[in-house]
Amino acid sequence: MKSNALTLFLLLIATPVVAQAPIEIDPARATGATVQYFGWDLKGWKDSTSTPKRAEKLYADTPANIVRISIEGIAHREDGTVNEKLYGAMLKSIANIREINSDVKIFASIKLAKEKTFPAWVQSNEEGSIFNVKVKRPIPQKYARLVADYIDWLRKNKIAIDFLGLNNEISNALTPPLYVATARALTAELDRRNTPKEYRSFQFVGADGFGTTTSVRYAQAIVAEGGLAYADIWGSHFYPDLTSGSINDWTRLSNVARGRPIWHTELHVRSSPEPAEHVAKVRDGLAILFATNQIGAEGYVWWSRGHDDNPTNLVRRKAITSLLGGSCVYTSGQYKAKDNAPDATLAQATRVDDIVWLWYFNPVAAIKELPIHLKRGKATQASCEFWGGGGSGPTQTSGTLEVENRNGKYLVVKDIPATSIVLVKMDLRSSSSSSPDSPDALVAPRQWRSANPNSKAILAALESVKDGIGHFRQASGATFDYPLNKLSAEDRQIAEAAASQ
Repeated sequence: MKSNALTLFLLLIATPVVAQAPIEIDPARATGATVQYFGWDLKGWKDSTSTPKRAEKLYADTPANIVRISIEGIAHREDGTVNEKLYGAMLKSIANIREINSDVKIFASIKLAKEKTFPAWVQSNEEGSIFNVKVKRPIPQKYARLVADYIDWLRKNKIAIDFLGLNNEISNALTPPLYVATARALTAELDRRNTPKEYRSFQFVGADGFGTTTSVRYAQAIVAEGGLAYADIWGSHFYPDLTSGSINDWTRLSNVARGRPIWHTELHVRSSPEPAEHVAKVRDGLAILFATNQIGAEGYVWWSRGHDDNPTNLVRRKAITSLLGGSCVYTSGQYKAKDNAPDATLAQATRVDDIVWLWYFNPVAAIKELPIHLKRGKATQASCEFWGGGGSGPTQTSGTLEVENRNGKYLVVKDIPATSIVLVKMDLRSSSSSSPDSPDALVAPRQWRSANPNSKAILAALESVKDGIGHFRQASGATFDYPLNKLSAEDRQIAEAAASQ
């Protein structure tokens, strides 16, 4: 396998460089949901932010705003006491994150541990399974008491959770009826304990199965059980290299959600020491990120630790910066959420405020020039960085690439290396905040004349056109609509040409 891939790689880098068609981007045309939450998972890596330096990499160098922590079932004894050793450095990690950003949200989720998921005192006599391992299903009232004990333990450490996941790939142990019964029992238990409002004002993350097929079935069953009140958010996992449903299942999950948010609660990306394979694997992880956002996902948690400075983590950290608070935008070309060809390139732009980011995954030959065309708006500044080589430290390369900004709408990235991941940053902010030349303007401010020769010309920017009506903005900020067919012949041609791009 490796020798074949190496042969392919050597052939590709020897292939003559060919001209590339421009990548078209429409920064004003969002194609995904606005990402509200993006962060990291401490469940399996409780020490990921156990030092200030580690925390800075994940929550200062990126705008991450959520952390997923574990509920360690077997750490909780029947008398309500807690074996804190099983939580390791988790409390320290949370404290370091809060030193950086006290507003980071806490998402607590049951830790999948197969037959050790639930302690004996919580178990019933009813058999279930977790990944083909036979287990005893939990008694809802006792599972609820365990979670209430966990909430009390966190409260003593001045930590309140914002989101709660009672299920985490344990769908055949915690069945939908048991999920609903546990959520109801938890609400009653917190009432009984007079738990302060700030420590019980969390939202439930429902479904959250291993794959989307399981999550859809689970969500449908919760609705049938009358448990919609215990699923404020619908979550699921979805893997680039494992059978875990199809991208179409995300649409089904969104339909079941009935307007509630959907989250990808364990976002995975793989790596390889071999350069071409590595680029393809990282591409496939980001393809799922982009595809699920375009279906409507607005919350993400990266699986695995992310503080090490290997190429994969550098990309994952940049992915948060390029999407949190924004969304995917229209980008020409096509790709699959899963099962892309090994040598397929991928281009996808995102926008956060007035910054447009273009991700370009190139698992093949070097590219002399990669042209980019902005259909709307103008880039006042542009820069580019890249990562190459394999996923291990000794083989990685990184650096910056030249971006030729010709007129703000047409840019060219120069000399993209073979087997590389490229990220172009385009700043659409105008040099003057009061200028009507907004990032979404079709035509920059100019004098527009009416077909009526007696009418006075008006200085304005053309922002949009709908059904033949132009929407204009003046320097004062005032806007007005005007039919294009009433403009002078020359101005009408300019407006219609801009609208057709």
